[in-house]
Order: sequence, then structure tokens, then C-alpha cells
Amino acid sequence: MKTALYYFTGTGNSLAVTRDLAIELQDNVEIIPITRIIQAGPVYSNHDVVGIIFPAWLHHIPPVVEEFMAKIIVNDSYIFAICTYAINPYNSLFDINAALEQKGSKLTAGFAIAMGGKYVLLKDITFSDEENERRFAEEKKKIKVIANIIKEKQQFGIEGSFDTNETRQLVYYHKHIYKVHEKFRVTEACTLCGQCIKICPKNNIKIINANVLWKENCDYCLACLHWCPKTAIQNGELSPTCRRYHHPSISITDIILR
Repeated sequence: MKTALYYFTGTGNSLAVTRDLAIELQDNVEIIPITRIIQAGPVYSNHDVVGIIFPAWLHHIPPVVEEFMAKIIVNDSYIFAICTYAINPYNSLFDINAALEQKGSKLTAGFAIAMGGKYVLLKDITFSDEENERRFAEEKKKIKVIANIIKEKQQFGIEGSFDTNETRQLVYYHKHIYKVHEKFRVTEACTLCGQCIKICPKNNIKIINANVLWKENCDYCLACLHWCPKTAIQNGELSPTCRRYHHPSISITDIILR
């Protein structure tokens, strides 16, 4: 059974889940970073099993995953998705199913896994080390269950809650009212190391005349903020006092190579 695991990650949560799942599935598993394959044309997948693993983004799927869903072409594969989240997956997995339905396919199983928090824009959603460890332990258990479902190609259903109007308002607010990309700044701690440029999945960050600049093509994954080695990147009023977060098993090299 040939399996493709397509993933997108900002803080490393979804990559950690992808790797854990690959270990449980064992044979003929290919791990594919979404950001590496969407630059070209259509994405053809001839695998028996196709998995899409990503973080919840403002209660929906990240724009880069939305772009991937528009490009992927699957045949009669068993298709599943895993959404990692801090508070609630909300519409995310339903978005994946809707994108597949437009192609005449469907999501056979949609799973949601709670992981460490990372949202630091309008409120501080980060968790204690103890809570993170509890979530990581639960993730390991759930991955074993998910792996067995996938191996047997079982129908499962879609986890989360569908609420189009309220969650779309949240996306609109971040894009057009709060304007996340305009709120980024760096402190004097910045050394112009350029790490933020390397990890940005949209090539949206530039250093011009010793100034770090964010353009409008931002997906709000906040990888730049959380992975900055000097904690020099800020966004809004809360981030200076918020803890940074990334999954302990994932390195900056993993993120750069995603």
C-alpha cells in the first residue's frame, strides 16, 4: 500500500504528527511538504492512500493548504486528513472535504489532534509545559488509533464543528481590519540573521537597507515569530509578553526544509 503524507507546518506540530504517523504506518510511506510542490502546476498523486496534515488557521485551512487542495488530482485513493489545533478545529476538516467534493471525491476520514498552542496576536493562547506534555502524550495514543483506521481503510467521519458565517468573519477581521502583515516589527535584538526569510513559506519577508520588511502575501503561520533565535520579532501589543512555541522534536532545519 503506497501512502503519501502531504503536510504543512508553522511551529512543527503538524510535521511531528506526520512523522509519528509514518512510523506507525511503516511501509511505503512518502512524506511530502506542501510548500515544496505547489509552486508548479497540478499535483498528481497515484498513491493508494493520501493524507493531508495541517494546522487549523483562523478556524479554517491555511491559504497554502487551500492552494494545494485546488491543485491536487487524486484517483480512487483513500483520502484522510489530520488537523492539529490549540482550541478547536472548527471548520478546517470540512474545508478539506468541500475542496475534494468539487473534484468529485470525498474525505474518507477527518481527524483532529490537540497540540501545543501558538496564537499570540489578539490573545495569548499558549500552554504550560505540563499541558503541552499531556497533549503530546495524547497525540501519540491517538496516532496509533488513526494508523489502524488507515491501514484498514475504514470510513470514519469528520471531526470538528461546521459554522461558516462566524468563522469567515474571523478571517475577514484578521485580513482587513487587524491586517496582520502590517503589525510585524523587530526589536533592537534583531541581528539580521535572515532566518525569518528562510522559514517563511510564502517568501514574504525581505531585508532592505538593514530593515526587516513583511509584504502583503502573509499566511499568518507565525513561524517567523516563533522561530526567531533572538525573540526579536513582534506583532501587536501582546507578543512581547507571550511565550514563543515550537514543537520540541522539530528543529529549525526541519522547518527550513519543509
